[in-house]
Amino acid sequence: MNLDLNLIKALHALLETASVTQMGERLHLSQPAASRIIGKLRDALGDPLLVRTSKGYVLTPLAESLREAVNDALRAAHGIFAQQSFEPHTSTRQFRVCSTDYGEAIVLQPLFAQIHAMAPRIACHVASWKNDSLQLLERGDLDLALYADDDVPADFHRRDLFIDQYALIVRRAHPLAGRVFHTLADFVHEVQTYPQITASFPQGRGFALDDVLQRLGATQVQTAFTTPYFSNAPALVAGSDYVMLLPKRMAQVFARQWPICLIDIPSPQEQFQYCMIWHERAHRDQGLKWLREQIVRSIGQNLGQ
Repeated sequence: MNLDLNLIKALHALLETASVTQMGERLHLSQPAASRIIGKLRDALGDPLLVRTSKGYVLTPLAESLREAVNDALRAAHGIFAQQSFEPHTSTRQFRVCSTDYGEAIVLQPLFAQIHAMAPRIACHVASWKNDSLQLLERGDLDLALYADDDVPADFHRRDLFIDQYALIVRRAHPLAGRVFHTLADFVHEVQTYPQITASFPQGRGFALDDVLQRLGATQVQTAFTTPYFSNAPALVAGSDYVMLLPKRMAQVFARQWPICLIDIPSPQEQFQYCMIWHERAHRDQGLKWLREQIVRSIGQNLGQ
């Protein structure tokens, strides 16, 4: 027998009403149509399901035993079609976002602080970037990624969020603290004499070293420490003469929390576009569409865009 969801609905109505007539009324069926469906159910299950007694019709033991299974089947069916809509106030959705600590601090932390009242039961699980992160997005093991690479793979969608540039952080008592550089050449000449902390970042399916100073023209960069986490930087900088060039929005966060200061680069040439990406398979998911909309709204509110 082929599976027919209408038979499950009819069986559920029969179990609820113990009446062929009331089952038909609930399903907006004529009496003959209701009788035909009862006949199909009886044939399929090999049981009369409903029998006459001196006190009226009653369900058979088999029919009674099916009540929980029928309820579960209908809930499962409703769940399949409920995926077409998303209600943030009641959703218990668990979103899986891939990000570096930069994206977590600048995008995700403000976002989830804002939307808690709107969607109090949702959760966000942040995964760090790995070599297979794009494959995980393709497979559906991740929902969304925060991204700073211009090369978006095929079958991926992209939404630009903001443009950031770089700044230098040093400890407050550092020889460079308080300096204002008017030319890029002077900036590079002075900064390259100090040991650098350099970050690595996800690029395509791998990682690259974010050697900003070298891109600015330095020829004698002293890389003393490399890290995939910007969050390591303020502790290293605050207690040494190390310097680090990192995204300005992150530098501003650190300068509010640590005894460090920020020095602007006298050139806007080192900028990058920060965006979110997702695979085609997640493009029409209503819950993920809602999340992407909230990210864009949060960025506009918190970064003044």
